[in-house]
Amino acid sequence: MPSLHPGLPGTKEAYGLSLIRADGSVFLPPKASAHYGLVDSDQVLLMTTHRGEGGFAVARRQTAARSVFARFMAQLSAPDTVAWFDAKAYALTGFSDGRIHLTPALLDAYHVTVGQRVMVVKSTTVVMSCTPVEIWERKFAQRGMRVEVENIQKLDVF
Repeated sequence: MPSLHPGLPGTKEAYGLSLIRADGSVFLPPKASAHYGLVDSDQVLLMTTHRGEGGFAVARRQTAARSVFARFMAQLSAPDTVAWFDAKAYALTGFSDGRIHLTPALLDAYHVTVGQRVMVVKSTTVVMSCTPVEIWERKFAQRGMRVEVENIQKLDVF
């Protein structure tokens, strides 16, 4: 998994970029899927990453059920239905053929759009984050991290 700034401790490690396709599908990089134990026919928990920003985090349902997210999962009624807790969006959806599908309601809840690229990043031991590239570029540029901005463009696209 490439570091966006090799040799600099604490730099984000990115699995790659994923395009949100016209049908709402988002291919997750194979190394990310493997790292988080995702297999075909899994259900995944999607959740808001940072309030006020676009993007979402992805966790395998079984893993999330053994974490701090268990209390939210217990209240989710149906797949692809958004539930709000503490102003954060949570939803269950399916994972198959290396991808998840975002319905129009999910796209809206996570403030992402068809055609947008998200950078898939190792976030915690439980979740990977999928944040729009332009958010990362803006954050890195504000911190003077030009190398990281350039390295985003070198990541594989899925």
